[in-house]
Amino acid sequence: RCMLRSAIARGTAAGLLPHRSPLLLLLLPHAMGELNKPVVDPTKLVTDEYLSEYNALYDHVGMLRDMERMRAYHDAIKNNAEVHFKGKVVLDVGSGTGVLAIWAAQAGAARVYAVEGSSVGEHTATMVNAHGYSEVVKVLRGRMEDLQLPEKVDVIVSEWMGYFLLRESMVSSVLFAREKWLKPSGVMYPSEARLFVAPLSSPSFFARRQADVRNGKEEWDTLSAELRERFSIDFFALRDAMRKEHFEYAYRQAWQGPVPEAAMDAVRADATLLLQVDMHTSPASDFFGWSRDVELKSRRPGVPIDAICGWFDTRFCGSNASPAQSCVELDTSPYSPRTHWGQTVLVLSPPLAGTKVSVRLEQSKRNHHDLNFTMNYEGVSAAYEIGADFRGFDGDEANYPYPTEYDDGDGYADGEQ
Repeated sequence: RCMLRSAIARGTAAGLLPHRSPLLLLLLPHAMGELNKPVVDPTKLVTDEYLSEYNALYDHVGMLRDMERMRAYHDAIKNNAEVHFKGKVVLDVGSGTGVLAIWAAQAGAARVYAVEGSSVGEHTATMVNAHGYSEVVKVLRGRMEDLQLPEKVDVIVSEWMGYFLLRESMVSSVLFAREKWLKPSGVMYPSEARLFVAPLSSPSFFARRQADVRNGKEEWDTLSAELRERFSIDFFALRDAMRKEHFEYAYRQAWQGPVPEAAMDAVRADATLLLQVDMHTSPASDFFGWSRDVELKSRRPGVPIDAICGWFDTRFCGSNASPAQSCVELDTSPYSPRTHWGQTVLVLSPPLAGTKVSVRLEQSKRNHHDLNFTMNYEGVSAAYEIGADFRGFDGDEANYPYPTEYDDGDGYADGEQ
């Protein structure tokens, strides 16, 4: 998310970063516990590299500018102050600039533990003091897995979601905290999360991907010819390898950015649910390393599917034993107002002629904060990398209006029946 935060902070609130040009590809290296057992896998701990994505205040501006994100957490905490926060002990995992911890204190929490592993934590205490809550909020610096709290907590609040819901793997730290520090009667904010996909159709977007590969090949050929003529070194031998890299960049890495509803080839009600987790009870194994056989629904039955778009939503509804007074939803779909997460586009090459796909999601072996998402369909096995790169959706539909009203929680966008 660092690239996204920085992109928005630099004023590109439209959500589009220039994607890597074919020439740059020539010059830069190609960037390609079970429940009740809070055992930490040392290979899956939060890395310093990941924490560095949030070291500067600059990296947090995009999150703070996301009014849908801010609204959802603010309303969830403030509207449920009496039932879940007043007089309670709260743990804020990944506190950042301290916003959620301060809101919890404003909602009447007796004590708040604000955990922050990045160096922005030095500003967390400044914010807490500026709001007059130094006696209520205790800022703890370090990784959640390394810290000891003086007591169990009634509430865990965290903004842990990444691209495609699970990129960053911050949820692992939240689950660790749940197993070790949440009281049996405690509640999680958010309480539930869901991951969806649906077909996307944008001829201009696909044409640009084809042009990426074609232009990359032509630039390589031009460069190779010049090097051979001037320096007697022949790079034509690597032509196929470079074309493969261009193909993988264009077709096998996620295109992360805001996708307008106009580009979607499915109505909201026909989106395919990939994952649904209860943050109170779902074990860590439910989040990563799963496979599904799914069927996609399109507005145009029989027309090949060229790409899918993925997004998530979360709900703040309390637990079965302690339901919220006011259930709040945060929706990052193309059918709802824009958020800093945008959506995740995965291009299908070749296109999917039918509707059935087998999918698998797991943490990247190279960097467990990133995701590997595999789709098997009609004899094709396509593996995608979902990382920090916020490349943006650049189809012509990006110029169309975006929804300006948020979902009211009934499962439909406002006005949709």
